[in-house]
Amino acid sequence: MRVTRTSLIIRPDCTRVFFRPLQMRSRERLLRLLARLLALEEADAQREAERILEDFCHRHRDLPRYLERVWDAVSHEMPTDEPLSPARRLLIAAYLTQEYSMEAAALFNPSIVPHPDQSALPEGALRFILSLRAVGEGHISSLVFRTGRIEADGR
Repeated sequence: MRVTRTSLIIRPDCTRVFFRPLQMRSRERLLRLLARLLALEEADAQREAERILEDFCHRHRDLPRYLERVWDAVSHEMPTDEPLSPARRLLIAAYLTQEYSMEAAALFNPSIVPHPDQSALPEGALRFILSLRAVGEGHISSLVFRTGRIEADGR
């Protein structure tokens, strides 16, 4: 296949995000955060939990379940044995979660190969896989992949 350089520019997409656990530097810092969240009035905790779901559910599949897993991982650190409402558990888990944009800083080093599935394409078209090196927040480097299609006329 003949390849021709085009004016197409692949730009980082800062909306491509995922969650990762927020690493607290010390147990004391974690306990101070938990104490502040436990001191909130229940109505305030409920309102904040609802706001978090409203702001982030459209960007993340099954956010409540993810936050429940975070809660399960940190619940043993709680400075109280009192049962907590689902809203307060969600809020605590959200405070211990970081949304990370893997393409926030840059995309470079593209590489393109034919996709293994070339079915259901028009005559002369080619489906491809594009790999890129992505640099996100904190300049952490990752590999990202995209798929695309080149038509027979080169578009």
